[in-house]
Amino acid sequence: MMITIVVPIYHDGYLAEAFCKELQHVMQKMLFKKDIKKNVELIFVNDGSTDNSLDTLLNLTKKYSFIKVIDLSRNFGQHAAIACGLLESKGEIVLRANVDMQDPLDQIPRFLSVMKKEECDLVIGKYKKRSSRLVTKIHSYLFFHIFNFLTGFKIPQNTSPLRAMSRKYVIEYNKLTEKSRFPQGIDHWLGFKHKYVSIDHKKRIDSNSSYNFYSRMKMSIDAILYFSERPLVLMVLFGFLLALGGFILVTGLILNKFFGTDFIPGYVSTLSIIVLFFGAQLFSFGLVGLYVAKTFKEVQNRPLFIIRERF
Repeated sequence: MMITIVVPIYHDGYLAEAFCKELQHVMQKMLFKKDIKKNVELIFVNDGSTDNSLDTLLNLTKKYSFIKVIDLSRNFGQHAAIACGLLESKGEIVLRANVDMQDPLDQIPRFLSVMKKEECDLVIGKYKKRSSRLVTKIHSYLFFHIFNFLTGFKIPQNTSPLRAMSRKYVIEYNKLTEKSRFPQGIDHWLGFKHKYVSIDHKKRIDSNSSYNFYSRMKMSIDAILYFSERPLVLMVLFGFLLALGGFILVTGLILNKFFGTDFIPGYVSTLSIIVLFFGAQLFSFGLVGLYVAKTFKEVQNRPLFIIRERF
């Protein structure tokens, strides 16, 4: 059986050798053989790194015979790089992992055992306790609660990038054409039987992560917009409530006129009209936005990534 491991690389190629060494040790122990080339395929996808990451990866191909390197033409983003690796993979089981090894590679045999025992197509790591900065923990907590509310999904907190996928799952994943690839959302949208496995969350070997606050916020916004129409629905509802409030104010103004009472001349009427029309505009824009969002998803036709060279 061939097992493929897909690892995106962006300015962190210096961590690749330690990753290869650990992976080789784990797989040799699991397969009971020293030469694992016929059973293991490690795909590094260089996502437009501008440092010496590519040279480092190419040097590793001389030392480890099971390595394949794909160099993208520019930086397309981590999830696009992963999609590239999945498309290029040949394994009957495909794993996704990060090169920083915060997710222990010695859990791979356990993932494969659960997949076989439970007869599932997807096994996902779930952290017992997240080893991250407080800001990251808060962002993750708020994001998943908001995401689940807006999408109707029930994605648990602290899911890990480390996951094992069956070939059946990967084939269906590769059919996707959307440009935003939020893994947890795709997992639930694709369906299939999946299981969560508790794992430890180790500290990074280094403190340099390509995911800063801006990157996390952008990913969060993209995930919500691509998997939910509820923000637009809420905008429509908000606009309707404003329009209703404006209508009530206008009605109150007319009644006050009939009963001979009034507030500051012109104040209520001006405020009522502004609120009424502003609410109507929000309602209309939100309604049109529902159709625009649908069209926008369909007309995106650029490739998700461009491969410069395979090694």
